Amino acid sequence: MAFFTGSLFCLVCLVATTIAATTTPVTPPYYVITNAETPSLNRPGLTPVGQQRANACIPQIFSQLNIGLILSCSVDKEGKDGLLCPNAVLTATPLAKALGLNITLCATGEGSKDECVPDKLQAFFKTSTKSALIVWDSSEVDDLLEDANVKDAGMDIDDTVETPDVILTVPGLGVRVRPIATSMNCTGIDGPGPA
Repeated sequence: MAFFTGSLFCLVCLVATTIAATTTPVTPPYYVITNAETPSLNRPGLTPVGQQRANACIPQIFSQLNIGLILSCSVDKEGKDGLLCPNAVLTATPLAKALGLNITLCATGEGSKDECVPDKLQAFFKTSTKSALIVWDSSEVDDLLEDANVKDAGMDIDDTVETPDVILTVPGLGVRVRPIATSMNCTGIDGPGPA
C-alpha cells in the first residue's frame, strides 16, 4: 500500500509539474476604457461631462485598483487613424498625475506595431503584480481588443466598450475567460435616463 501511495504521489507531482510548465502564468487583471465624452464635429478636447469623468470619476475608481501601468494611443503618422487618441490621453492624465505614473503610448493605424499593447503588458506583468489600465480611442477600440487577443466569447465587446462609461475588465493575459463589462457609475453622469 505504501508503494502505491508513493507512486500515486509521484504521478500527481509529475502531472502538476507538466501542467505548470505548459500553462501561461496568471497575471493580474487589466482594464480597458475609452476616451471620455468629446465635442461633436471632431472638435478637440473633452466636453464638460468628459472633463468631470476624467478629473473626478476615473481617478476615484482606478486609484483603488492598484494600477501600475497606464497605456494609451497616439495618432498615426498620416493623421488618419487614432484621431481621438489625444482625448484618450486627456482622459488618462488626471489619474496618471494622481498615481505618479507616466502614460505609455502605442501608435494606431497602418504601419503601427500591432503587438505594442500586448508586448507592453507582457513586459510590465513580468516584473509587477499591479494591474494595468488601457485608455484608448473609442473609434479604434475594436482593433485594440483584436491586437491584445481579448477573447469575446460571443459578447459584442466592441460596441459595449465604445461608450465612455464602460470598464472592460480582462482577467489577465492569456486567460480564456470572457471579459466583464461594467459601468463606471459616475455620480451625476451615469445612470438610468429620465422616465
